[in-house]
Amino acid sequence: MSVPSSLSALLLGFVAAAAMCSPAFAEETREQKRARRCAYYQEIVRVAFENVSRSQMRADFIARHDAFIEGGCFADKAVCPKTPAEFAFADILTMMTVSANMGSTFTPFRCPADAAGGDGARSNDQH
Repeated sequence: MSVPSSLSALLLGFVAAAAMCSPAFAEETREQKRARRCAYYQEIVRVAFENVSRSQMRADFIARHDAFIEGGCFADKAVCPKTPAEFAFADILTMMTVSANMGSTFTPFRCPADAAGGDGARSNDQH
């Protein structure tokens, strides 16, 4: 019957809600929260790569994204998508982080303003 499975889903929901409201979860440090989110982000990256092939993305894009993860999910450099595959990859990850209540700003995907149309590097000669 469907009653037991819906009851199981309801109980699972209560357990998840209780865990999120527990004192241990509330006392999580900023570093612990970042580490937990980064671990989850690594999992969803695998899902994104199941939908968008690495071979369709630029090596620099992948290297910058990998550096973001290796650095504990701290973005010191923007990871700017430029190709359709890169935009699809970034969109998948942004939607999944928002769905996980991590926010869209967790991802490293940003394209710095650049009047020259390059990859974000600005010359000091332009005043």
